[in-house]
Amino acid sequence: MILIALQDITKLVCRLLMIARQREKEVHINLDGWVARPLTVKSLQTNGYDCGIWILAAMIAVLRGRHITRLQEDEMSDLRHYLRARVLSIPVF
Repeated sequence: MILIALQDITKLVCRLLMIARQREKEVHINLDGWVARPLTVKSLQTNGYDCGIWILAAMIAVLRGRHITRLQEDEMSDLRHYLRARVLSIPVF
């Protein structure tokens, strides 16, 4: 089960990187040796259900070359809808 989740996360990171490279040709991110590091130690989430979308927000920040997301908790629903639309627009090979 954990192996499947890690594979899914890897696919998602690769797809987000692909989108970033389509939008910004100067995105030079190498996933070899990639490790996770905390972007902040400040609590940004106050509910018990948005943890996944906060992780995605942090990943987007990193892919955009930022160190932290500037999103607020009340923007998570908008981000969820935006990401859904982006993921559904990715061609399946």
